[in-house]
Amino acid sequence: MDPSEEPTECKLEPPMNGLAWRVSLSIVASIGWLIFLIVWLFFYAAHYNGYQNVAIILASVLVLGFIVGVPWLIWGRRYMKDWDREQMNLPGLRWRLWASGIIFVAILIGLIYWFYVYAGQFSVYQNIAVFIIALLLMGGIVAAMWAPWGMKYGSRRP
Repeated sequence: MDPSEEPTECKLEPPMNGLAWRVSLSIVASIGWLIFLIVWLFFYAAHYNGYQNVAIILASVLVLGFIVGVPWLIWGRRYMKDWDREQMNLPGLRWRLWASGIIFVAILIGLIYWFYVYAGQFSVYQNIAVFIIALLLMGGIVAAMWAPWGMKYGSRRP
Protein backbone atom coordinates (compact mmCIF):
# COMPACT_ATOMS: atom_id res chain seq x y z
CA MET A 1 0.00 0.00 0.00
CA ASP A 2 1.32 3.41 -0.97
CA PRO A 3 1.91 5.65 2.11
CA SER A 4 -0.01 8.46 0.44
CA GLU A 5 -3.11 6.21 0.31
CA GLU A 6 -3.07 5.41 4.03
CA PRO A 7 -5.91 6.97 5.96
CA THR A 8 -4.98 9.82 8.21
CA GLU A 9 -5.53 9.31 11.91
CA CYS A 10 -6.70 11.99 14.26
CA LYS A 11 -3.55 13.51 15.79
CA LEU A 12 -5.34 14.96 18.79
CA GLU A 13 -6.00 12.86 21.83
CA PRO A 14 -9.55 13.10 23.17
CA PRO A 15 -9.77 15.72 25.91
CA MET A 16 -10.05 14.49 29.46
CA ASN A 17 -12.77 16.94 30.56
CA GLY A 18 -15.61 14.93 29.02
CA LEU A 19 -14.14 11.69 30.27
CA ALA A 20 -14.30 12.34 34.02
CA TRP A 21 -18.05 12.77 34.36
CA ARG A 22 -18.71 9.79 32.08
CA VAL A 23 -16.49 7.55 34.20
CA SER A 24 -18.15 8.90 37.35
CA LEU A 25 -21.61 8.36 35.86
CA SER A 26 -20.69 4.80 34.90
CA ILE A 27 -19.45 4.01 38.40
CA VAL A 28 -22.39 5.66 40.18
CA ALA A 29 -24.97 4.09 37.85
CA SER A 30 -23.41 0.64 38.22
CA ILE A 31 -23.31 0.88 42.00
CA GLY A 32 -26.87 2.24 41.98
CA TRP A 33 -27.97 -0.71 39.85
CA LEU A 34 -26.33 -3.16 42.26
CA ILE A 35 -28.06 -1.48 45.20
CA PHE A 36 -31.38 -1.65 43.33
CA LEU A 37 -30.79 -5.32 42.56
CA ILE A 38 -30.00 -6.18 46.19
CA VAL A 39 -32.97 -4.19 47.53
CA TRP A 40 -35.27 -5.70 44.91
CA LEU A 41 -34.19 -9.26 45.61
CA PHE A 42 -34.28 -8.80 49.38
CA PHE A 43 -37.58 -6.92 49.79
CA TYR A 44 -39.72 -7.23 46.67
CA ALA A 45 -38.82 -10.32 44.64
CA ALA A 46 -40.91 -12.65 46.79
CA HIS A 47 -44.08 -10.84 45.65
CA TYR A 48 -43.46 -11.85 42.02
CA ASN A 49 -42.87 -15.15 40.30
CA GLY A 50 -39.40 -16.03 39.01
CA TYR A 51 -40.15 -15.02 35.43
CA GLN A 52 -41.44 -11.61 36.48
CA ASN A 53 -38.27 -11.11 38.50
CA VAL A 54 -36.23 -11.98 35.40
CA ALA A 55 -38.25 -9.41 33.43
CA ILE A 56 -37.67 -6.72 36.05
CA ILE A 57 -33.94 -7.44 36.16
CA LEU A 58 -33.74 -7.35 32.35
CA ALA A 59 -35.62 -4.03 32.36
CA SER A 60 -33.20 -2.62 34.92
CA VAL A 61 -30.26 -3.74 32.76
CA LEU A 62 -31.87 -1.99 29.77
CA VAL A 63 -32.25 1.23 31.76
CA LEU A 64 -28.66 0.96 33.00
CA GLY A 65 -27.51 0.43 29.42
CA PHE A 66 -29.21 3.64 28.31
CA ILE A 67 -27.94 5.67 31.27
CA VAL A 68 -24.35 4.56 30.76
CA GLY A 69 -24.32 3.86 27.03
CA VAL A 70 -25.72 7.08 25.58
CA PRO A 71 -23.05 9.41 27.02
CA TRP A 72 -20.29 7.01 25.93
CA LEU A 73 -21.75 6.74 22.42
CA ILE A 74 -21.82 10.52 22.14
CA TRP A 75 -18.23 10.77 23.38
CA GLY A 76 -17.05 8.03 21.02
CA ARG A 77 -18.78 9.64 18.06
CA ARG A 78 -17.31 13.04 18.89
CA TYR A 79 -13.71 11.80 19.17
CA MET A 80 -13.54 9.02 16.60
CA LYS A 81 -10.50 8.68 14.37
CA ASP A 82 -10.48 10.05 10.84
CA TRP A 83 -10.59 6.53 9.36
CA ASP A 84 -13.72 5.78 11.34
CA ARG A 85 -15.31 9.03 10.17
CA GLU A 86 -14.66 7.94 6.60
CA GLN A 87 -16.27 4.57 7.33
CA MET A 88 -19.38 6.30 8.70
CA ASN A 89 -19.90 7.89 5.28
CA LEU A 90 -20.03 4.54 3.47
CA PRO A 91 -23.46 3.90 1.95
CA GLY A 92 -25.80 1.97 4.20
CA LEU A 93 -23.70 1.96 7.35
CA ARG A 94 -25.65 4.43 9.44
CA TRP A 95 -29.09 2.94 8.91
CA ARG A 96 -27.68 -0.51 9.64
CA LEU A 97 -26.18 0.72 12.90
CA TRP A 98 -29.46 2.34 13.94
CA ALA A 99 -31.50 -0.67 12.85
CA SER A 100 -29.21 -3.07 14.76
CA GLY A 101 -29.65 -1.05 17.94
CA ILE A 102 -33.40 -0.76 17.48
CA ILE A 103 -33.74 -4.50 16.79
CA PHE A 104 -31.71 -5.35 19.90
CA VAL A 105 -33.81 -3.06 22.10
CA ALA A 106 -37.07 -4.30 20.53
CA ILE A 107 -36.16 -7.95 21.12
CA LEU A 108 -35.12 -7.15 24.69
CA ILE A 109 -38.39 -5.29 25.34
CA GLY A 110 -40.29 -8.22 23.79
CA LEU A 111 -38.50 -10.65 26.10
CA ILE A 112 -39.21 -8.43 29.10
CA TYR A 113 -42.89 -8.36 28.19
CA TRP A 114 -42.95 -12.12 27.59
CA PHE A 115 -41.30 -12.94 30.90
CA TYR A 116 -43.48 -10.53 32.86
CA VAL A 117 -46.87 -11.37 31.33
CA TYR A 118 -46.84 -14.80 29.66
CA ALA A 119 -43.92 -16.89 30.90
CA GLY A 120 -45.64 -18.07 34.07
CA GLN A 121 -48.17 -20.02 31.99
CA PHE A 122 -45.46 -22.08 30.27
CA SER A 123 -42.80 -24.55 31.39
CA VAL A 124 -39.15 -23.68 31.89
CA TYR A 125 -38.27 -25.47 28.65
CA GLN A 126 -40.88 -23.57 26.67
CA ASN A 127 -39.55 -20.29 28.05
CA ILE A 128 -36.00 -21.30 27.16
CA ALA A 129 -37.28 -22.03 23.65
CA VAL A 130 -38.88 -18.57 23.45
CA PHE A 131 -35.59 -17.01 24.57
CA ILE A 132 -33.62 -18.99 21.95
CA ILE A 133 -36.14 -18.12 19.24
CA ALA A 134 -35.83 -14.43 20.13
CA LEU A 135 -32.03 -14.63 19.90
CA LEU A 136 -32.18 -16.50 16.59
CA LEU A 137 -34.70 -14.01 15.22
CA MET A 138 -32.48 -11.09 16.22
CA GLY A 139 -29.34 -12.77 14.88
CA GLY A 140 -31.00 -13.73 11.62
CA ILE A 141 -32.37 -10.27 10.93
CA VAL A 142 -29.11 -8.54 11.83
CA ALA A 143 -27.00 -11.03 9.85
CA ALA A 144 -29.22 -10.71 6.77
CA MET A 145 -28.98 -6.94 7.07
CA TRP A 146 -25.18 -6.79 7.51
CA ALA A 147 -23.98 -9.62 5.24
CA PRO A 148 -24.38 -7.74 1.92
CA TRP A 149 -22.76 -4.63 3.36
CA GLY A 150 -19.88 -6.64 4.83
CA MET A 151 -19.24 -8.42 1.52
CA LYS A 152 -19.09 -5.10 -0.29
CA TYR A 153 -17.21 -2.91 2.24
CA GLY A 154 -15.81 -5.25 4.89
CA SER A 155 -12.26 -5.55 3.56
CA ARG A 156 -11.52 -1.83 3.42
CA ARG A 157 -9.77 -1.67 6.79
CA PRO A 158 -5.99 -1.22 6.36
